Amino acid sequence: MNLLRRPPDTVETAVNETAEVRIPAYYEVWGGLESANRALWVALWFSITVAALALILLRVQLNRPPLVIRLDPNGQTQTLSTSAAQPPVSQAEVKNFLTLFERFFTELNYYTCDADLKLAFAMMTKEYQGKAADMLKRDGILDKLKANQGKTTLTLTEITIARDTAQVLECHVKGYREVGSYKPDAEQSEVIFDDDVILRKVPRSEQAPYGLLVEAFDESVFKR
Repeated sequence: MNLLRRPPDTVETAVNETAEVRIPAYYEVWGGLESANRALWVALWFSITVAALALILLRVQLNRPPLVIRLDPNGQTQTLSTSAAQPPVSQAEVKNFLTLFERFFTELNYYTCDADLKLAFAMMTKEYQGKAADMLKRDGILDKLKANQGKTTLTLTEITIARDTAQVLECHVKGYREVGSYKPDAEQSEVIFDDDVILRKVPRSEQAPYGLLVEAFDESVFKR
């Protein structure tokens, strides 16, 4: 009978082994996914922040005045990049600006008048744009030009600066225009004019590279 009895230490060992086998095992399944999600959110917010900063810097760069490189009397380059150091408007720039404006605003042709007037209005101050539009509408200039298929040849004979102040330039422009038509056998006429133009000095920019805008324009016409 004693031979059939299990030794106490053997029974205890078997129970311990059975208990160890029956202990359930747990494994972390979602922890890695949650960590990855947190990392993605951090990366997303970081990307949004960087994009916002880049847009702000781009806007600041677009609003900066253009880089201007001028030559001194000795032929050496002088770089001026700040608005406070913008070079003054030279007499040659004034004459070139007035030549372009007179061409776009007064040398009107049937095929190019709309495009030319758009360029002329870009050379005006906001206040004078409204006055110029009213003047063109009141006098029916565009309606007459399109009805007659008119064309104009402009010749400038004199451009002078009467007064130069810190804010404005008062200028006189003289010349004549040959007015005709694209229609065959149309009559031609010649108009002699004397224009008084006031130019407003503004900071140089992409919209105003000359640093000038037309603030007032008055024309005296003499027919010959």
